[in-house]
Amino acid sequence: MKITQVLYKQHIGRLIQWQWRAQRKKAVVETNAFKVLAAKNIPVVDALEFIQEPILEAQKMDVKQIFDNIVGPCELPQKKDHTHPLWNDDPCFVYRDKDVLVHGLDQAKVFTNTVEPDNALPQHVQELYGAYKIPNQDERVQKIISASVLFDAVQEKLPIKKDKERPAWKYPRDYGVPAKRRNQLLTSRLLQLCESSAGSMCSSRVIARDVFFKVPIQRNANVSLNLNANLLLLSDTPLGSYLDNATGDLPDIYPFDCKVSLEEYNIYKKNEFISPIDGKFNNIHTVFVHFDDTEVKNLYETPVVESQILGRSLMKCYAFAVANAKSKFGEDVVDLPEPITLQCVHTNASWFHFSVFQLNSLAGPEDNEKRNAYWQAPLMNLYTNCNYEEGIPVLEDYNPEVFKHFLAFYMNGTGYGAE
Repeated sequence: MKITQVLYKQHIGRLIQWQWRAQRKKAVVETNAFKVLAAKNIPVVDALEFIQEPILEAQKMDVKQIFDNIVGPCELPQKKDHTHPLWNDDPCFVYRDKDVLVHGLDQAKVFTNTVEPDNALPQHVQELYGAYKIPNQDERVQKIISASVLFDAVQEKLPIKKDKERPAWKYPRDYGVPAKRRNQLLTSRLLQLCESSAGSMCSSRVIARDVFFKVPIQRNANVSLNLNANLLLLSDTPLGSYLDNATGDLPDIYPFDCKVSLEEYNIYKKNEFISPIDGKFNNIHTVFVHFDDTEVKNLYETPVVESQILGRSLMKCYAFAVANAKSKFGEDVVDLPEPITLQCVHTNASWFHFSVFQLNSLAGPEDNEKRNAYWQAPLMNLYTNCNYEEGIPVLEDYNPEVFKHFLAFYMNGTGYGAE
């Protein structure tokens, strides 16, 4: 420790306090200006006779006028009870982005009147799998993963970690790319890689971001599907159907109802339909759905399980397909003139879930003559670990099968591959 020079400086804080005490009472100094002016017969007038304080408009009014002009125009918030103009005695069951079904995939199948013909993707999609390959495909995908998950310039505080065995333990806060941005970067860059390599084969497609849908349906009650498509791939030609007639039995979820765990609201607009899909590109080709575990939660605060993730994919597919059908064939359509087929990519930037949905009818589960069809692949991990270890970026267990499915979905409908 270095010894510095000792400074003997007097503490003048007490002296300053005494100075304030002495100077706080100022005596008016007599300048004798009045005597000099009076001796010269110059009149002296008080300035306050000419200079007065301005009177505000509010001071001229009485108390009643003040309250009428200030308090009167202020609109009080509308009470959320039967006096609300949008109040309905029949509640509406609402499914939103943050919701999951308590019974998972089985409940989603009953709700959407959907059966699963096979435990795999359609045969046509499987034939596209691996039929088209991008030069240096795996190397470019790994660079995209690292750039989206690790190297992005936006670094924020990540959510607080919790240990179930030690709930009171506090982990050090981590900084990194937030989940919402990580999902957005990864899906958009993988999609850009597909576009750049496909070229003119996919020139009849457009991309829309953060598209909101509000789809009203009937399930022995009013139901509204208020969902957001994080990334939407639209095409001028629809995807073809894979199954002429989908039949089969729905899962038995007794004693559950298909609307269980959906929140009820009495303040809503009946049959309010919102869908921005219109014009030339009015066919949904593929919808990209992001999963954020800090936002998507159970109504009863239990952890989200894999079956609920798969059910969320099916609910999203059904909502967007119904919105597409209502936009094309009218809001009152039930039996479709032609099926609506779309693809779904559900991801949290670590795992991916690929599924295909074919909408044949908007009828509920009580109609067993015509059902909708759903195909899906198992949940796949793109990698197991992508993080910094001792300051070195590490990407472990990269799975090349994920991007092969991604590319097959993108190339579907281009005429490439097997007919």
